[in-house]
Amino acid sequence: MAFHGTKGIMGIGTLIIFIATILVAAVAAAVLISTSNVLQQRSLLVGQEARKAITDAVEVVSILAGTDAVAETFNNYEILVRLSPGSDPLQMRRFNIQYIASDFDEAADLHYSANETIVELGSIDNASNTSVYDLDGDGTVDFVTLVGNAYGTYEGIMFYLSDEEVWSDVINLRRDLSNAGTVNVTLSLGPVPILYNESHYGYVEIDGIANVDSNLTTNVNVTISQMPGECEFNLLPPEKYYCYKVMNGNDDYVLNSGERFKLLYRVKTGNEPSIGEDFMFIFATEKGRLSEARARTPDVVTSTKAKLWPLG
Repeated sequence: MAFHGTKGIMGIGTLIIFIATILVAAVAAAVLISTSNVLQQRSLLVGQEARKAITDAVEVVSILAGTDAVAETFNNYEILVRLSPGSDPLQMRRFNIQYIASDFDEAADLHYSANETIVELGSIDNASNTSVYDLDGDGTVDFVTLVGNAYGTYEGIMFYLSDEEVWSDVINLRRDLSNAGTVNVTLSLGPVPILYNESHYGYVEIDGIANVDSNLTTNVNVTISQMPGECEFNLLPPEKYYCYKVMNGNDDYVLNSGERFKLLYRVKTGNEPSIGEDFMFIFATEKGRLSEARARTPDVVTSTKAKLWPLG
């Protein structure tokens, strides 16, 4: 049945309800679109992080160690690594390794020369203490002095470490400065570590000619630094740090695809594994997965360097 001549009900109230419905729908649509965008971005980030956690890691190519045939112990580890397939480049400054043995484990960070402190000294003598800088980080400036030996000749320098209230090990100049004349005091080995009980407190380089009795004067350049600028076992603080050498690739702090780095790591005297002992290294990137290499020292020491991994 048709209704002719009828009209729909219209008015201000109906118009307000209609507009309100449109506004609510628009707000709801905006909320849904914004939420979907946020969820999409988060899902992408989660996917990227998940991919990194799965793929970003190093692959251990080999592990070598120096040997002591008399004590039958192993130390001075050389660990050759490269990126795992599919891994993004790794920032070595945020990469650490952990060494685990039967009765010892320690995590190590990269030993690198960022924010290096360098002090050049005017003179060192046996009559006064020459200020250096805060070697041990206790807030007190430490100092250095020229020291003699049992024969009354001055052939070394020592640093006073205020935190421990001890003198460092003597750095032997192998020169008699008592009657200097013109004595070449250049340290032929380059930077020499400042040590106390195998703990490193900095590095010293000496270059020049001493011409004043019992004194390293302004004719001699004495440079004190926190970092050696080189990656060598004798300059590497044991256990808590490692350093690396670029075997092939760019000389920077990033391990890229196709590059190989040799990591150097050592432990303190008394913590070295002996023959027939198990140990392992764990390698951790900033956000990637952990890599590990389990190894065992050989039962017989037959050379000055032993291959410990891969096994067999």
